[in-house]
Amino acid sequence: MEPFIFYEEYALAICKTCQFAVVSDELATHLRTRHRHIPPSTRSSIVKAISGIMGIRTNQASLTQLQYPDPSTAPIDHLTDPRTDGIRYHRYSYIYRQTQRIQDHYQRHHG
Repeated sequence: MEPFIFYEEYALAICKTCQFAVVSDELATHLRTRHRHIPPSTRSSIVKAISGIMGIRTNQASLTQLQYPDPSTAPIDHLTDPRTDGIRYHRYSYIYRQTQRIQDHYQRHHG
C-alpha cells in the first residue's frame, strides 16, 4: 500500500509522501500524476488493495458526510496543514486549487 496508509477513523487513504488524503476513485490518477516512478503494475496493485478496504470513502461527494475533528484534537499524522486557497464550485461540493481544473470541469459538464 506504500506510499499510502489507511486512516480508519475517517475512512481515508493518506499519501504519506504528498501529505494529503485521497478518495479511492482518485487513487489511480494520484499515483499516475504524482508518483510516476512507481511501475504501472505496482500502481494498479496499490489501487486494488486500497479500493478493496471496506468502508473507504470512494468519491469527493462522500466527503460531505465527513465529521471534522474538534479543533482541540491533535493533528492527523501524515497530513499537511489545511489549504485555504481553494476555489469552490457553487453547484457542487468540489474544491479546486487550480483555476484550470474548474474551467475543465465546466467545459466537460456544462459547456
